[in-house]
Amino acid sequence: MRQLAIVILVWNCSAAFILPILEGDIRLITISLFIVSVLAYFLPLTLLPRYALFILAISLFPMSLQLALLGDDKIMSLGLAGMVLVFMEVMQIVWLYRTEMDNFRREHYRGKISEPDMSESGLKQLRISAMYFQGAQSIILQAATAFILVIALRTETTEALMWNWFLGFISVQVLRAASIVSFMDDSEKRTLMQWRLIFSGGVLVSQIAWFSYLFIFSEMLNGFNYSMVSGILILMAVFSTIGLTADRALLYFNSVLCLAPLTLILIADLNTWLVVALSLLAILSLLVVVENIHQSSARSLKGRLLQKLAEYRAEKMQELNIDLTHARKRLTEVNASLESQIQERTRELKHQANHDMLTGLGNRYRFATEVQTALEEYDKDQSGFAVYMLDLNRFKEINDGLGHFSGDHVLRETAQRISQACDENRICARWGGDEFVILQKRVSSRDDIQRFSERLIKQLQVPIELEKGPVTVGASIGVSICPDHGVAADELLEHADIAVYRAKCMKDGVSIYNDHWGSEAAERVRLAQALRKAIETRSMDVALQPFIAAKSGSITGFEALARWPQQNGDSISPGVFIPLAEEYGFMPLLGGWILRRACEILVEIAPDSMIRVAVNISVLQLIDPDFVPEVFTILEETGLQPERLEVEMTENVFANDVEQIRHVLNQLRARGIRVSIDDFGTGYSSISYLRNFPLDSLKIDRSFVTALKDGGEGLYSSIVALAHGLELSIIVEGVETEEELKAVLRLGGEELQGYYFAKPMLRQELDAWYLIHNETPYKMPRQYPPIRLA
Repeated sequence: MRQLAIVILVWNCSAAFILPILEGDIRLITISLFIVSVLAYFLPLTLLPRYALFILAISLFPMSLQLALLGDDKIMSLGLAGMVLVFMEVMQIVWLYRTEMDNFRREHYRGKISEPDMSESGLKQLRISAMYFQGAQSIILQAATAFILVIALRTETTEALMWNWFLGFISVQVLRAASIVSFMDDSEKRTLMQWRLIFSGGVLVSQIAWFSYLFIFSEMLNGFNYSMVSGILILMAVFSTIGLTADRALLYFNSVLCLAPLTLILIADLNTWLVVALSLLAILSLLVVVENIHQSSARSLKGRLLQKLAEYRAEKMQELNIDLTHARKRLTEVNASLESQIQERTRELKHQANHDMLTGLGNRYRFATEVQTALEEYDKDQSGFAVYMLDLNRFKEINDGLGHFSGDHVLRETAQRISQACDENRICARWGGDEFVILQKRVSSRDDIQRFSERLIKQLQVPIELEKGPVTVGASIGVSICPDHGVAADELLEHADIAVYRAKCMKDGVSIYNDHWGSEAAERVRLAQALRKAIETRSMDVALQPFIAAKSGSITGFEALARWPQQNGDSISPGVFIPLAEEYGFMPLLGGWILRRACEILVEIAPDSMIRVAVNISVLQLIDPDFVPEVFTILEETGLQPERLEVEMTENVFANDVEQIRHVLNQLRARGIRVSIDDFGTGYSSISYLRNFPLDSLKIDRSFVTALKDGGEGLYSSIVALAHGLELSIIVEGVETEEELKAVLRLGGEELQGYYFAKPMLRQELDAWYLIHNETPYKMPRQYPPIRLA
């Protein structure tokens, strides 16, 4: 753009020197070429209207000066035609630009109507915008009026000067048009006051251009021409108000300026008082007209603001209606989705309320409902039914020893087997924990109940594969029959529970309820409460049974056995209260008390010897994280050396978390505590476990001793050989007769235990017995070499 402006200036300067020396026809052609070139470099700039108007402005002034200096009448018409053509082009561009800008803004802000500013500042901004947007019409009308004025009043002597004035006037209008284009392009780059001053400056310069016409040509005009000029200036007072109606001060100022030149000329020739009177009358009339125009414009602007506000609110209302429609649609969809989710969730909750989440079987609530339904059907047709209750054997050991994940797997597999065993006449459910229940709707006979129960137990005894190896889980089943054992749901379930407990204690597998067992169940609950109280008050006792060396007959140790004496002098058998303690979770508490009491007794009767005491430890104690610290604390508090303590455990520990148990036993062995397997050969064991566990001895169960007279010597000798091969000592328990003693001595065994030597003795009996046999060992029969197996 800068280079183009320089080219135009050079062109005009060159023309100023060249045109005067050219002949008329050549000068005419040159000026024609100049006009064509102006249009040529102007047209590509129509996309940039501000720059295009600037180029036209700097082209018009030099041309008007050149035409005035030349004074050639032949080029006046051509110059006039060129200037009018350029002016028309300028107006067209301004008009097109304004139209395109409006279209652009409508496209750009479509759907984004902003809320109009109804304050005084907003109204002022609207007034300024109205002045600029209406200013183009005023410029066109004034330019057309100036053109008509020149055409009508030109003479041979004034034509050249008038056309020069016209070109200057057109230049002023072009500059005003440029300011309008600039405002439409970006009204934010200046303040409202700056835009108002720019517009006011354009109006003032335009009026000065009109003044210049009067002062330049006043002496050349006759009376008729004065009348024409007066009418035209009055017409200008009207035309120039276009675009100024929104600004009262600028409207008054412009109107006075339009009438002032004519008034000054009239004063010079006419009666002063008459002119003043006419002028005041004209001014007052004009002020009244102008004020009415301004008020009308103000009302129009306010009306436009209100209309714009109404459009904005209508647009917002439409948007809100659309949003509301969408929201209603979404709400309808969400409601439908929620209803579907609620129905699905209701089905899930209903399923969860009636089913066990782990096994998928019905739960306690659903089973109770089925029993109640069966009772209602029984009232109608008197058809009896049976309630089965199943309790898994050894599940607690598996769950605590191998972990809850393995326990859950066992429960799921058991549930699946029970479900497969039930036909359409039977409904199964999980009652809770390791208990399952079955409802048999029609009962043909008790033999049918017995056969089904035995078949189910056989299916449940099939080993279940776990990551740590297969495990076998049996079951005890208790059955109650309606109406023989009750006609109420709670009564039938209670009786089935009593029956299953009976089966579990008696190891019968299946028990059908007997009316005499109700008192036994109540007695079991009473015993459990009394057992806990006995443990807490230390009203129980510990009996010790000695270990005797097979070679020397001397005392090597004792086994601690719990006793529960009663006030009537009787005692409750360990076979009764030990299972009860395991069932009610008292075993860790009872086991800890037995261990402490056994250590105390041994320290009291044999404080300086190396005689040891063996204490039975349950699986629940071995998997208890507090067990090892408790053992060390008891040893420290009682003063018993760790080497004088031996812990006995049954083979059932191998069915639990062997790694955890091995870790516990290693901790005990590291402190010198001995470890032995009790009742060897009656439980779950393998040679690999015997080899890998930190063991010191095996205790052969009495059943192998009693079997010696029936040809059990080979099996007995195999156990001895196995133990010695694993570098383990043998403790033979249950030796009660001299024949058994001789057989055991002949077949092998390092230590002996049984009634042949002494029964389990309480503290009062133990003192006297120990004084005698500690100094006088037992005389052992002659030992024969053990039988060697091929």
